[in-house]
Amino acid sequence: MFPARGELPPPRPEPTPAASVVCYALDQTVMGPKMMPRESTVFRMVAGLVCAVTGKPTPSEAWRALVKPGERVGIKVSSGPGPIGGTHPAVALAVVEGLEAAGIKPENIIVWDRRRDDLEACGYDKATGLNLRWVEKGAGYDPRAVVTSAAIGKLVYGDLSFKESRNTLEDIIGPKSQLSEESHLPVILARQIDKVINIPSLCDSYFTGVHGALAGMTIGNLDNWRRFAKGDGYGDSALAEVYADERIGKKVILTIMDGLVLQYAGGPYPSPGNCVVYSTLFASRDPVAIDATALRLIDEQRLLSKMPKASLDGGHVTEAANQGLGNADEKLVVLKRIGVFSSASHP
Repeated sequence: MFPARGELPPPRPEPTPAASVVCYALDQTVMGPKMMPRESTVFRMVAGLVCAVTGKPTPSEAWRALVKPGERVGIKVSSGPGPIGGTHPAVALAVVEGLEAAGIKPENIIVWDRRRDDLEACGYDKATGLNLRWVEKGAGYDPRAVVTSAAIGKLVYGDLSFKESRNTLEDIIGPKSQLSEESHLPVILARQIDKVINIPSLCDSYFTGVHGALAGMTIGNLDNWRRFAKGDGYGDSALAEVYADERIGKKVILTIMDGLVLQYAGGPYPSPGNCVVYSTLFASRDPVAIDATALRLIDEQRLLSKMPKASLDGGHVTEAANQGLGNADEKLVVLKRIGVFSSASHP
C-alpha cells in the first residue's frame, strides 16, 4: 500500500541492535593452593573459549581463524594487580600454545605489559616459552606514534615528553606544570605487532571502575594516562576515543578476561585481601561487553562488602558503547557458558 497523496510514508522501524556474546568457562577445580591456577585446566578452558568465539570445532582451526602464519601477534597482559588479582601466566601460556599451533613462529609472539617489575612479581619471568617484553625501561614509547585527545594531563617523570628540572631560576621560583593533550604508543604496539590478544584480569580500578579490556589497552599502555582517570573533564569519552584508534583497538582480535580471581577493591594495584576465587575465564570479540559484564560482577561483590559501586567510576564503558565500540546494556549482552575442552594438549 502506498500512502495517499499528500501523506507522509510511515516511519521506518529502527533496526534492532545486534547482541554481543560473552562466552565463559567455569571450572571449580581450576584453582590450586595459594590461589594459583592449574595449568592443564586453564589450557582446556582457553581451548573451549576460542572454539566458542570463532565457531570452529577444534582449537587449531579456531586459532587459524584469528591469525595467519607470518603475522606478529602481541599478548597484552595485566600484571599490575599482582600474582593474585592480575593476569595469570598460565592463561598467556595457553594462548601462546594455540598461536604456535596455528603456525605463528615463537619469535613473532610477544607477551608484554608496562613494567618489568610487575611482570616478574606475577612470575612471568619464570614461565618457560614466553617472549617477554615491557615498555618502561624496556622497548619504550614511540615519539612518532602520538595519540591526541581533548583531555589534558599533567606530565610526570616517565612520560616521553616530560622535561626534567634543570635548576633554573624559573624552576627555583616555582616550576610550571607541564600539561599535554598528547600520549604516545609503546614501540611494541606501534611497530612490532600486527594483531593483539588482550588478556585483562577481572579487577576493579580506583581510576576507571574496572581495569579491563578498554583501560588495559589505553591506561595500561600509554604514557600521560592520568588524564583518562576518574572521568575528569573529557576523561571518559577520551578513553573510549583513544581505544577506537586503529593503532590500538582495531588491532585487538580477541579479548580473554582472566576471572580466575575477582579483585573487587584496591585495584589496579595488588590487594590480595580484596580477592575472591571466581574460577572463570571470559572471552568475546566485544571489549565493551566484557567490561560491562566485569563491572556488574565487581558491583555484586562490592554490595556484599557494603562498598560503593565500581560502576560509578566506569563511565568510559558507557561512553564506548555510545561511540559504537560495543554493547554495555545488559539486555544486549548474552552470557554463554561453554564446556571445558577435553583434548587440549598440554605437557
